[in-house]
Amino acid sequence: MLINNKMQIVIMQIRKAAAKDFEQLYKIGSNTPELQVSATEPFMDEDDFKLRIKDKNHVFLLAEADEKIVGFVCANTKDIDRPMKNKYACLVYIVVIPSYRKKGVANKLYNSCTIELKKKGITHVYTWANDSPAIKKFLKSKRFSEGGKYIWMDKKL
Repeated sequence: MLINNKMQIVIMQIRKAAAKDFEQLYKIGSNTPELQVSATEPFMDEDDFKLRIKDKNHVFLLAEADEKIVGFVCANTKDIDRPMKNKYACLVYIVVIPSYRKKGVANKLYNSCTIELKKKGITHVYTWANDSPAIKKFLKSKRFSEGGKYIWMDKKL
C-alpha cells in the first residue's frame, strides 16, 4: 500500500473481531469524537458494544497494522424496521485511529465489510453519520447519497 508518497509500506490485516479484542476496540471508539452522537454519553454502552462483536447479525471487522488494532467497522444486518424484498443493513461504525487515517484503512475495512454483507444476502446499506466534511467525503466516495437532514437530541433521565 502506498502511503503519503513516501513509499512506506503498511502491512495490514482485516479480520473478524473477537471477544478478546473488546478492550482495544472500545477504547478506540471511546476516543473518537466523531462517534459521539449523544450529548450525555461519550460512546455506546459497553454491554451493547460487546454484544455487537459476538452477535451473528453483525459484521464486525477490525484492521491490524504494526501489530496493533488501527480501526474497525460494524454493520447490523438485522434491520427489522424494513421488512421488504430488499435486505438492508446499517453501517453502524467505521473508524480509524488518527495516525492511520488517509492511508486506505477505511477503504479496506469498508470493502471487506461489503463483501461480508453480500455473503449474508444484504442488498442495500445505509448509515447515520456525523456531519463532518471528512465523513461525508468518504461516504460519497462509496456512492452513498445524502438523505434527509436530522438532528439527534437526547437527555439522561
